[in-house]
Amino acid sequence: MRSMTGYGRIEENIGNYSYTVEIKSLNGKHLNIKTNLPWIYSSLELKVNDVIKKYFKRGSLNIYIDIRLLQPKDIIKIDKALAKSYYDALNELAQYLHLNDLPNLDLLVKFKEIMRYSIDEKDLDNIWEGLETALNNCVKKVLETQNSEGEKIKKVLEEYINTIENITKEIESNAGKMKEYYREKLNDSLKDLDLNIEYNKERLEYEIALILERGDITEEIDRLKMHVKKFRELINSDLESLGQNLDFLSQEMHREFNTIASKSKLKEITALSIEGRLHVNKIKEQVQNIH
Repeated sequence: MRSMTGYGRIEENIGNYSYTVEIKSLNGKHLNIKTNLPWIYSSLELKVNDVIKKYFKRGSLNIYIDIRLLQPKDIIKIDKALAKSYYDALNELAQYLHLNDLPNLDLLVKFKEIMRYSIDEKDLDNIWEGLETALNNCVKKVLETQNSEGEKIKKVLEEYINTIENITKEIESNAGKMKEYYREKLNDSLKDLDLNIEYNKERLEYEIALILERGDITEEIDRLKMHVKKFRELINSDLESLGQNLDFLSQEMHREFNTIASKSKLKEITALSIEGRLHVNKIKEQVQNIH
């Protein structure tokens, strides 16, 4: 079981480049990737996202990447003609405004068009080869923290599902009281009518049976048992998108407890169904953080 919360950072020197990769992973219903990559290497962003998608299906991921040269390399090209044009235009403006300061190098380099970065395909391939290695190593660290957090969540979920199972058993043990409850209510209703008549006991049992059929919670209890069993199977599995499956199951359990509460006339069962829903809500909160 993996949490969607994780963190990893790595700094590696590979070939002629130094790589810094940092990944922060947070909760999210869908996969949302935000990559902060130096603009000169922006063409590698799609490749970065493809690597990330191999490991993550949900969550909000913020990826910071820095790439630096370890040894000087001729990757900067100066547009001398453009620089001369800027200089002449600024010089003309200074003379027109009667300014004493003439254009200098500090001012000219602020025009980014003058200095251009140029990386050939071979160098870009080498850069990606190193970045892919660093990226995968950083992802491993993120997965380690996610797995560690996932184990903590799993223990909490096991406690909650055990409680829900016990609540279901208590509801089942109290369900047998329903028939006696309806019999007493019907008898009391007949006495309140204050009619001096005899009534057929078989007919009374038939009426009780009809009422019990409308208030029968056997199917809801059986489904709750199945959901509890399936929940345990899932939290011990390596199923992809586990969080979504557990979220669906928790919704189903919540629905069963709701139905039981609406059918029940016994305060014991009503109280238990409320307690069951409270624990299901706790489960729903936890599974939102499961990958």
